[in-house]
Amino acid sequence: MGTVRLIGRGFSDALEHLLLFALLTFAWWAAVLLVIPGPGATIALFAMTDPRRAIDPPDWREAVAVARRNLRRGWALALLTVPLPVVLIWNLGFYGTDGGRLGWLIPVWVLLLGLFLALGAFAFSVSALTDAPAVDALKAGAVLVAARPGRAVFTSVIGWLLVALGTILVVPLVMLVPALVAAIVNRVVAAGLGLAIVDPLAPTEERAREERTRAGRRSRFGP
Repeated sequence: MGTVRLIGRGFSDALEHLLLFALLTFAWWAAVLLVIPGPGATIALFAMTDPRRAIDPPDWREAVAVARRNLRRGWALALLTVPLPVVLIWNLGFYGTDGGRLGWLIPVWVLLLGLFLALGAFAFSVSALTDAPAVDALKAGAVLVAARPGRAVFTSVIGWLLVALGTILVVPLVMLVPALVAAIVNRVVAAGLGLAIVDPLAPTEERAREERTRAGRRSRFGP
């Protein structure tokens, strides 16, 4: 499935569960402001926006339990994935306005930033979708980025654009953007891992067989 289509599916997931995603986002912001539960809540945010849960929406007790259970794993992932993007952002902020000898590295840093942001998001998503340990999730995220670097960078760009738009408009950032980004990343990661996602709107096998039978009869005996 193409990257644009996967991103569209992530948007569709958010629109179909708008209220749930908004509530999850508020809870995530509260955890992030408290700092300590933030990484565990981030894994919980990815787990609760798992597209495979479209027919089985989570409840709050489960969300809190997932955040608590993944607190140490979340911090491990945060310590493994956050420092490099922070360094790259600092370099871009400093040398981007300085115009010195290292200015020519800015395009490289921008590309690396996109890849490392995707790696971090993918690792959190892998951990949430598969319950993998931090190191295994990081390895799986790295494989996904290496296999489809263009998809990884494009996903990062979309995420940054959503954050920028949400920051300008303020309300969407508070209400929806984190859960929306998580839903998009989950779609991309699920496709990369080959996880089966049931479409609740898709017809059952019996209905599909019935439709094929009807179509065959119409083509055989007329319109």
